[in-house]
Amino acid sequence: MRALKFLGVTVGVLALVFFIVFGLNLDALVTLSKNSDDLKEGQNWIPQTSSLKGLTEYIGANPKRVSLVSRSGTNPDTTIYYGADKPHTMGTLSNFFLIATYARLVESDSLDPNQPISFEKTDRYQLPYTNSSNHSEAKNAMKSSDDYLGNHKVPLHTLIQNMIIYNDLAISDFLYYKLGRAKIQQTYQLLSIKHTDQPLPFFGLYITLNPVLINTSFASHFKMLQELSEPEFRKKVLTNAHHFINDAAYRAKVVQSFSDTKGWPMEFTKRRDALSLFPQTTAHELSDLMIRLQQDSLISPKASQRIKDLMDWPYKRQRLERNLASYGALYDNRLGLTNGIDYGRSIYTHEPFGQAIFFDSLQVAFWFHMSSSGMHQDYQQRLIWDPALRESTTREVNRTNNTYESL
Repeated sequence: MRALKFLGVTVGVLALVFFIVFGLNLDALVTLSKNSDDLKEGQNWIPQTSSLKGLTEYIGANPKRVSLVSRSGTNPDTTIYYGADKPHTMGTLSNFFLIATYARLVESDSLDPNQPISFEKTDRYQLPYTNSSNHSEAKNAMKSSDDYLGNHKVPLHTLIQNMIIYNDLAISDFLYYKLGRAKIQQTYQLLSIKHTDQPLPFFGLYITLNPVLINTSFASHFKMLQELSEPEFRKKVLTNAHHFINDAAYRAKVVQSFSDTKGWPMEFTKRRDALSLFPQTTAHELSDLMIRLQQDSLISPKASQRIKDLMDWPYKRQRLERNLASYGALYDNRLGLTNGIDYGRSIYTHEPFGQAIFFDSLQVAFWFHMSSSGMHQDYQQRLIWDPALRESTTREVNRTNNTYESL
């Protein structure tokens, strides 16, 4: 009887979380039905992670799914390393390299941050049912801002700020092409990046990974893509992206296909697994960049400050000043993946931290639970100023680190 009661509560919580994420409508009900088996993954962790302490227990029990580096800029003894050099999907953390390139070009007077940009220029990179609500929210926010220029235009710096706040893939892809691959590559060289893939356009990735466009199954299509070398895969993504932008017939075919299937036509577990082919990075390398940014030694002091002015949006919007003297972050959250990079200083100790944390290839039910509550962001922020959470995390990490390093 107790087991049935527990199962009923867990299923009820999961259904509530699902509708919080997807909304209460007919499409959501159909999606829920089609993915009923996938939604059983990780249900056992939902009641166990009702607190951040419970989340640290998940971290310790899932070393293949989590990497964490929380580095002190002044005291190496307080640094936490966990799976620091294991590659993970970068997602929209790749925006960091876009805004670093943007800041570098602005400081060298090669780019005007006040250049008016029309929404139409970003719309061309938006695929139907692919994070489209993020794009709509970003545009609505910009229309309501003091920087709105009218006629669906805003300054470039406003566009980029909203790209970060709303994780707008269409704006990311617009900026990717506006800056150009050569300029982004120069930034990688200046930053001495060695273990992080260069960004790829998100719409190109979603097109390339969609099996319907070539009339095949996900399993065979995914296997074929996995067998490609990294340069071959990048070339395929960039070629598909080029055709989408420049070939009207191909664009119409892609748009119709994504519209008909309401985005990726795969079950939740397959959508999650497909993210493994996105550009990768490590917590070690990104946390190092956060320390350098905190110390104003990333590219130049002026460029560092310009990057901080874009990344400190949580501090401005979430009233974090009770516990943090400063804070900036980039986050991502897509099915099976939550990650983030941040820097900050505790108001109690004034100790500066740079962090990179990846929850990758998560069990579907657990991801819904984590995603709906904003747990990942709360965890990263508190890890900077909460000594009890750092102690709990360190204890769990130390318990499994030896096993993790042998994987």
